[in-house]
Amino acid sequence: MLRVVVWATGTVGRHAVRAVAAHPDLELVGAFVYAEAKAGRDVGEIAGIGPVGVAATRDKDEVVALDADCVLYLAQGELDPAGALDDICRLLASGKNVISTAVTALIYPASLGQPAVEQLEAACAAGGTSFHGTGIEPGWAAEVLPLTMSTLFERIDSLLVQELLDYSSYDSVEMMFDIMGFGQAPDAPVPLSVPELAGSAFRAPLMLVADGLGAAVDDFVYDRQVAVAAEAFDIKVGRIEAGTVSAQRFSATAVIGGRPALTVEHITRVGSGQAPDWPTGRGWKVTVEGSPSMVLEAKIAVHGEDENDQGCLGTAMHAVHAIAPVCAAPAGIRTFLDLPLLNGRHVLGPGARPVIPAPADASS
Repeated sequence: MLRVVVWATGTVGRHAVRAVAAHPDLELVGAFVYAEAKAGRDVGEIAGIGPVGVAATRDKDEVVALDADCVLYLAQGELDPAGALDDICRLLASGKNVISTAVTALIYPASLGQPAVEQLEAACAAGGTSFHGTGIEPGWAAEVLPLTMSTLFERIDSLLVQELLDYSSYDSVEMMFDIMGFGQAPDAPVPLSVPELAGSAFRAPLMLVADGLGAAVDDFVYDRQVAVAAEAFDIKVGRIEAGTVSAQRFSATAVIGGRPALTVEHITRVGSGQAPDWPTGRGWKVTVEGSPSMVLEAKIAVHGEDENDQGCLGTAMHAVHAIAPVCAAPAGIRTFLDLPLLNGRHVLGPGARPVIPAPADASS
């Protein structure tokens, strides 16, 4: 039985709490929260499944002192990646393996530069622990899918991974307005509009896939296009005024051998009627030009569920299913290139412990 801490209880964190509590090979032993209103509450109640006997805390020292095998670090780290890295390294040095969805660049830490790699490796060495960065996109669609597909090809001329989602119901003010720039002027200086910042995140999947395919990246090209709302409307986290960003299309491309070889592109809207001339869909699409040519589509929420909540569930589960392999791995940074093929152990049952969600708590 592996002892697990869930760090942060936003949408992804609440799904992780439910999954860990239901998993027959895992024991939930701690939870870190940022909101003062959540501190001291039973984390099962925060996650909507009723009491599980674990009180949430805002005290980082308390989490560091816990006897645990793994921390799922699920905070929103893109606004303060250096702070997230410091938290992660402290946990690693304390003897806890860490799996993180907080900072996209940490999916392939070399994308942040040698100092970040050395900081992580030193913490892993001090604690005898392993670190793994993951997610759903990037983290699965842009890495695991292309690498898995690559065994079918004689030659790849170009590979394009696209995420096509409507973020109207996405429940994060910081991500939607402060990072992505929805509801802001088209030229607002948000992180996603700055190539040096946005590119630092999307370089990670490109570098990882290139490494996995034995190729060297010559250069990176970043692009962002935006569309604006014709009239004002509301989304889950606020209001989109007329003339402000309501859809965006952003991409990062790795130039290999003088050609644009690997591209990750997100086409993101807040409403199905926004930017109607751009590609539409609900999920992820991998297009390969080569021998053979191929298109692979992964659709989510196919029965009309909330696609953002389903995506957050997938993000949480990708982290949860990595716990056992990461805990068993040698100490150090462990990317998808270092771990065995992850699988969803117990998803077919009957091993999983049933956890019945309680009614949603509006304050959580």
